[in-house]
Amino acid sequence: MTIACAGAGLTPGQRAGAPLMLAVHGRSEVRALASRASRIYTSACVSASTAVADAASLISRGVVDRVVVAAGYLVEADQFALFDAGRALADDGVVRPFSLDRRGLLLGDGVAAVVLEAGEGIAEIAGWGRAGDAYHPCRPDPDGRGLARAIGSALDRAGLPPEVVGYINANATGTSFSDASEAAAINRVFAADVRSQQADPSGRPSRGPRVPVSSTKAVHGHALEASGLLELIITIQALREGKLPVNAGYTTPDPDCRLDVIADAPRPAGSAYGLTLNAAFGGANTALLVRAA
Repeated sequence: MTIACAGAGLTPGQRAGAPLMLAVHGRSEVRALASRASRIYTSACVSASTAVADAASLISRGVVDRVVVAAGYLVEADQFALFDAGRALADDGVVRPFSLDRRGLLLGDGVAAVVLEAGEGIAEIAGWGRAGDAYHPCRPDPDGRGLARAIGSALDRAGLPPEVVGYINANATGTSFSDASEAAAINRVFAADVRSQQADPSGRPSRGPRVPVSSTKAVHGHALEASGLLELIITIQALREGKLPVNAGYTTPDPDCRLDVIADAPRPAGSAYGLTLNAAFGGANTALLVRAA
């Protein structure tokens, strides 16, 4: 957090005056920091992205000029045991988002912080959206309707069409139901240009939307409460450097995940706009639309 504030040119006095939005799992080590937070987010995998959306909303409404958003998750034995008992972990130690042979997720440590403020910066939070599935306590809506609404809300808030998006950093964890649901959501929003093409016998379009997609969780693991902020930073850096990250671990296309997956090598960015998506147990979904400066 200190590095993020220093990078934004904030003096100690300015840091003290900026609200702190904190997304954490609740370890005892962060309690001292949590006591300084204006808001604490513990909504699992959408904690950090929800904090960013709230911060952007406060700034856009003129309530505050700047907000510090920080997030952290360190893998704990009890959390590892819960995911293991739920058979959500990859039993071969490899995460393969969107791949037909995906076998689960891996947890990973993650700590990140950003400063959001009015005016120009290295990137802009152009839009944000949140929506619930209202489908199942653990499984996502297989049709991806909640996440699709979140994406649509982010685009509507920015006043932009889907065509401006040149990259999607997906939530994809490498689990069967979650990845397929997210692919369905992306197709709901971005596949309008392919729906008129010849469909396969299931009635689905013969290929997915043209927007490049990758999940970086195969590299850094699933950082739960910190995922949204970690992946937002990765998305911004990818757009700024003009190089879109590979979907590591990908081996075999899945008919249920009809997407333009970045599979073999990084691709050049074709747009300044990117989306970062997150989803959590309970049917919570978030979408952050960013523009690299």
